[in-house]
Amino acid sequence: MSITIFVFIIIIFLLVLIHKITDKNNLNNDISKRFILFEEEDKIFFFEKNQSELNYCENFGLLIYEYYYDRKVPQSWGTNIGDYIQSLAALQYLPKNCKPYLIDRDEVQFYNGTKVKLIMASWNTLLHGNKYISPQIEPILISYHLNKPDKLPSIYVENKKKFAPIGCGDFKTREQFISYVINAYFTSCLTTTLDIDYAVDKGERTDEIIFIDYKFGKFPKADKFIYSLKAYNFSKITYTYHHFDIKLTLIERFQLSKKLLDKYARAKLVISTRLHGALPSLACNTPVILVNWKYDFRRYPGLYELLNTFGINSKGKFEIKVNIDDKGFVYNPKKYLEYAKKLKEHLKNISDINFKPNEIK
Repeated sequence: MSITIFVFIIIIFLLVLIHKITDKNNLNNDISKRFILFEEEDKIFFFEKNQSELNYCENFGLLIYEYYYDRKVPQSWGTNIGDYIQSLAALQYLPKNCKPYLIDRDEVQFYNGTKVKLIMASWNTLLHGNKYISPQIEPILISYHLNKPDKLPSIYVENKKKFAPIGCGDFKTREQFISYVINAYFTSCLTTTLDIDYAVDKGERTDEIIFIDYKFGKFPKADKFIYSLKAYNFSKITYTYHHFDIKLTLIERFQLSKKLLDKYARAKLVISTRLHGALPSLACNTPVILVNWKYDFRRYPGLYELLNTFGINSKGKFEIKVNIDDKGFVYNPKKYLEYAKKLKEHLKNISDINFKPNEIK
């Protein structure tokens, strides 16, 4: 090999290395303005940049999601960023500069650390580690979604009765709990309160149109309707997704979630097939449409009615329910605000010693 070729190969190698380092730095620098994140043992720190010290509050937990469904091997399809968006919604209510204990959603019965308050606003299914809640956890059961099974084991039912009333993130979960004589009510989703940390002023909005897990060609009727929105230029679209490699570190998962929330909050329009893309956009007053080609009878009831929607409704019929003003721009329904207000009012007192975790007035 000649010296010239060798030098050329070295130069290419260095350029690729510099590109990778730059990409990593861009990810680290592109998180929310408010926080610096770093890890220590089993905790993650959310450190406000303008503060010199952390608030070492040891009595709070924060849900994370490791997806170790059989306690040995993580499921294969990846990390669902929507889960971490829900945790960022919960984080808004914890004391500032707090270092919460990290508790895996699917391992809550095994937690045996310091006693903590834990906002359990999340998607749930019954697995090996969440049939009951550890006595070391004071659960705040709001915006709770139970995906399955239909038949609940007695250990789960009796444990949930201890913490009733339970605030449910959808009508189906509420109905299922009530059928087991568990006092329950509808709270909507905690992500409808993400405006606390992520809403921006009108002048900070961009002209960006974002498609979340949606591409032209999959649902022709939706494509036709979207193109009919003449007030928008669809020649340049930003495509984002909520499923990522399971190998992402915890820091990367939170950073990516923050990055996406910042984009949604500044966008001109969001088209989403993901509830946890649509609801945060709704919270930040970003015009948003939820597109679905199959009605989800477990997740949609109660939440579907809060959004602009395009697709198959609960009766199996194709339906368009989108607010459009006289200039052709999409605007959001306001019904969600009554639920968001109650959630905010309730959780603002989370640090009070007399805080009643599961009673929203």
